[in-house]
Amino acid sequence: MTDTMPTISVVIPLYNHEKYIRAAVESVLGQDLKPIEMIIVNDGSRDASERIMTDILHHHPDIVFWSQPNQGAYQAINAGIHRATGDLVAILNSDDCYHPQRLKRCVQVLAASTDIAAVTTAIDFMDAGGTKVKNRWYEQNRSFYDQERDLPLALMNGNFFMTTSNIVIRRSVFQDIGYFAPLRYVHDLDFFLRLLVHGRQIHMIDEPLLTYRIHAGNTIREEHANVRAEWAFACARFIVTARGLPEWREKGWDYVDRFNRIMERHSLTRLLNAFFIFFAGRPPAGADINRFDGDPQFLKLIRHGVR
Repeated sequence: MTDTMPTISVVIPLYNHEKYIRAAVESVLGQDLKPIEMIIVNDGSRDASERIMTDILHHHPDIVFWSQPNQGAYQAINAGIHRATGDLVAILNSDDCYHPQRLKRCVQVLAASTDIAAVTTAIDFMDAGGTKVKNRWYEQNRSFYDQERDLPLALMNGNFFMTTSNIVIRRSVFQDIGYFAPLRYVHDLDFFLRLLVHGRQIHMIDEPLLTYRIHAGNTIREEHANVRAEWAFACARFIVTARGLPEWREKGWDYVDRFNRIMERHSLTRLLNAFFIFFAGRPPAGADINRFDGDPQFLKLIRHGVR
C-alpha cells in the first residue's frame, strides 16, 4: 500500500449488542489495512453496550464514540458518515465481524478504478455463539443472481448483499445521491437500488470477507408485514425512477415483465400498485422521497395490502 491509497473510515451503529460489540470492534482492529478512524454511534442501547464501550475506550482511546437517544439504525449510520473524514466509508453493524483482509481487498478495488463507487463481498454466517452456520436463503438468492445476471432484479428478488455491513463506498457518493432513508428494515436494499439507478457501479468480490451473525435479535426477524411494505416501497421507487431515465427505458418492456414476475412470486403486486400511485402524486421521479408514513389513510391501505 502506498501513501496515495484512499483513506477509510469505519462506522459502527450500536444498539443493544452488549454480547457482540467487542468482537465487532476487534475485527476492525485486526484488519490488515488499518482505517484512519473507527466511529461508533450508540443509538440509545438499553443494555450494557455503553458500559462495555467505556472499557474498550480505556484501551483504545482513539475510537470516536458517542451515545444518542434511539433514532433508528439508518440515522446512527448517517450520523457516523457525517462525522467521517476518510475518502471511503465502511459500515459494520455491531453484531457482525470483518475478515482480516476485508478493508484491504475492498480499498484495492476502489483505488484501482474511479468508475467503481462501492464494493461488496460474499458473506459467511455465524450463530449467536460464533459458530459458523449455513444460510439457505442467502445461497438461493445469490444463485438467482447467478442465473439472471441482472443485479437490480436480483436484489429486488432477495437482497443477497444482506446488510449495510456489506458496504465499502466512496464518501463523496452520499453527497451525490443522498444518505440512508428512514426505513427500519430495508434501508440497505433501498440504498443499493439508488446506487444502481443513479448509474453508480457496485463491484462484488466473490469471496466471503464479512461474517453476518444470525441471532434472535436480528431486525429483519421483526414484523414481517412491515418488512414487506418497505420492500415494496424500495422496489416501486426504483422502477419509477428507472423508467424515467433514458438508459433504463432502453431495457424495454421485457425488463418490466421480468420485474413483474418477481413481484408476483413474492405476492407484492398489490402493495406495488399502491406505491406507484403514491409516487405519481409526488414530485418527479428521482426526487428525494424517503417516507410514506405521513398519511394515515395511505398507511391503512398499506396495512390492508399486506394481509
